[in-house]
Amino acid sequence: MKLKWIVIPAVIVAVTIIMLHFKKNRDIPLNLIGKWTTSAPRYQDRFFEIAKETLTYGLGGDKLDVYPISSIEESLEGNNHLYTINCKNTDGLKFTQSFYYHPGNGGSIQLKNQEHIEWRKAKDADFKENSKTDQK
Repeated sequence: MKLKWIVIPAVIVAVTIIMLHFKKNRDIPLNLIGKWTTSAPRYQDRFFEIAKETLTYGLGGDKLDVYPISSIEESLEGNNHLYTINCKNTDGLKFTQSFYYHPGNGGSIQLKNQEHIEWRKAKDADFKENSKTDQK
């Protein structure tokens, strides 16, 4: 009878540890949440937006691609914070977006595959102004 009172809690603890270990982190850090734009001429009318549950790409004009976020990973490469957002498209195909986040001067992002381009978080007023001029 006493063995039962030892085994049951041990099994509960083991299952909890396994579930926590394999649980995918979907908690997006607050400093990443927002619309990100760049002054690079090629991407003047583009943006991407990181929200708590979605990653949205502004493709110019009214074109948007919105993807549900399945998890996010953070690691350090030297002094750089590398984030990888894992998504699934509507067909169930998985893809990732990896980028470096630099906290200085209000924060900036450099996509891992385009490190020469700096993306900055758009202030709400700036983004609304740009949207108004796009509509004219």
